[in-house]
Amino acid sequence: MVAVHAFDTFLQERLIPVRLSEPLAPYTTMKVGGPADFFVEPRTPGELAATFRAAKECDVPVRLLGSGANLLIRDEGVRGAVIRLTHFNRRDGLHVQAGYNFAKLVKETAAEGLGGLEVLAGIPAQVGGAIRMNAGGRHGETSSAVKYVDVMTMDGELRRLSREEVGFRYRGTGLGDAVVIAAGFELRPAEGIWERYDEVLSQKKNSQPLGTHNAGCMFKNPPGGHAGRIIDECGLKGLRVGNAHVSERHANFIENDGGATAADILTLVEQIQQRAPLPLELEVLVW
Repeated sequence: MVAVHAFDTFLQERLIPVRLSEPLAPYTTMKVGGPADFFVEPRTPGELAATFRAAKECDVPVRLLGSGANLLIRDEGVRGAVIRLTHFNRRDGLHVQAGYNFAKLVKETAAEGLGGLEVLAGIPAQVGGAIRMNAGGRHGETSSAVKYVDVMTMDGELRRLSREEVGFRYRGTGLGDAVVIAAGFELRPAEGIWERYDEVLSQKKNSQPLGTHNAGCMFKNPPGGHAGRIIDECGLKGLRVGNAHVSERHANFIENDGGATAADILTLVEQIQQRAPLPLELEVLVW
C-alpha cells in the first residue's frame, strides 16, 4: 500500500490528472467492466513518461485504453493504472496522434480524396489502437497505409519506427509494451475514394450490428475460414446468457442488451468455443 500511495501522491504533486476507482464500463463499446485502481489522462509526452517512471518505481501495473472497442473488461475491474491518451488527439496532415478518432480520420481522408484508408470505413478505434491491433476487415488492414509509428517505451524513451520495424501481423504487431503516441500515414490522391468509402461503410451497416453495445468481432478468423460463418453454421445466432446474446445480424458479434455482465459474455464465448468444430481464438482482448 505504501508503493501505491506513493504512485498516487507522485501524480497529484505533478498535477497529472488521475482518478481513483474509476468505473471503466462507460469507456468501452461493450459497456461492461469494473473499475481501475487508477485512471490517468496525461496531457503531454512528458507527463506520460513521468507516469511510466512512477509506475515502474512503485511496481504499479499499467494498461493503455483507447476507444474501448475490441476490449472486454472483467466485472472485478483492473488492478493498477489504466492510462487513456485523451489529450493526444491532434491531426496535422498525415501525422496523427494516438488518441485521434480512427473512424473520423478514415472519413476525413476519404473526403479529401486520399486513398489508402477508405477500405477501413466504420472501424471503431483510436489511431493508437488501430495500429497496435492492425485493425482491418475483408478489404484490408491498417498496416498497408502506415509510414511510421512514434512510440514511447516504459522507460519514457521516444522512438520513431518504420512500418517494417513495427512488425505488423494479422490483428497484432511486434511492439511489445511500447506505447503508440502518434503515426504517419502514406496516402495518395486517387479517383473514386469517397465512393469506395461509402460502399464499404454501407456493406458494414447492412451486415454488422453497428450502433449496438458490442466489442466488434469476438473471434479471429481461423486459417481458411470465417469465424462468423462457422458460428452461424452451428446454429448459435441468438444464443443468450443473461442480457448478452450472439448477434442475429452477424454471428461473430456478441451484443449487450443492457445490464449484461462480463461474466455473461465470457460464458457465451465458452459455449461458442465448445460447440465450434475447430478452435476459435479470441480477437477481443480480455482485461
